[in-house]
Amino acid sequence: MSEAKSRARRGVEKSEILEAAFDLFDTVGESAFSVRKVAVLMGIDPMTVLHHFGSKDELLRAIAERGLHSVEMPTESQNWRDDLKAVGNAYRLLAHNHPRVFPLHFRYNATGPADHISSEIVYRALRNSGLPDASAAGLGLAFYAFVLGFALAEAEGLLKAIGTAEEAELQALDPQTYRATRALLPVLKTLDPSATFEDSMDVFIAGVADLANLRQRATPVMDFDTQQCA
Repeated sequence: MSEAKSRARRGVEKSEILEAAFDLFDTVGESAFSVRKVAVLMGIDPMTVLHHFGSKDELLRAIAERGLHSVEMPTESQNWRDDLKAVGNAYRLLAHNHPRVFPLHFRYNATGPADHISSEIVYRALRNSGLPDASAAGLGLAFYAFVLGFALAEAEGLLKAIGTAEEAELQALDPQTYRATRALLPVLKTLDPSATFEDSMDVFIAGVADLANLRQRATPVMDFDTQQCA
């Protein structure tokens, strides 16, 4: 073992490497990120980085997890609706604060402990809504698909008020064929992403409540006196 590798492994903490890697990724994004650049920043050999994280993929997973630690994850309350909103708001804040890191959350089913904490809150909320487990499992994943997709679209500038060029393009559409689009032009010019996110969360939550009621009505109730299903 070389002297440089031996010194690096003894003298550099894994947490220090992660902080440097996170800051670099947060600044330059994935296309300009590399293990070698992290090593240069730390003054260590690239193999030292891999010694601590095993692979570049595991380092990226750790960077995504580190991002979650930068926002406050909610704790479970007595209101499942509020819990879903709180988790959604936390991930949206993460996208606002670290837009270059945020896309990593689409790559991994879970990034680590912080991710599991939030998913536990989501799954408990969906079960507390009255959904059967068969529905709660899939809708938990759908919840993250919705929240992450919305937050990424917002971070990429796809959910904002339209500008002059976009307005002119919509104004040029045939008013009969695109009647609804033309009617919404005044609103699209003043679109509020935060209000849109709140409306979207309300729609998701209302759908969960309706589905829970539907599933409960469809479940046979056992009459224990006759041991028959009512």
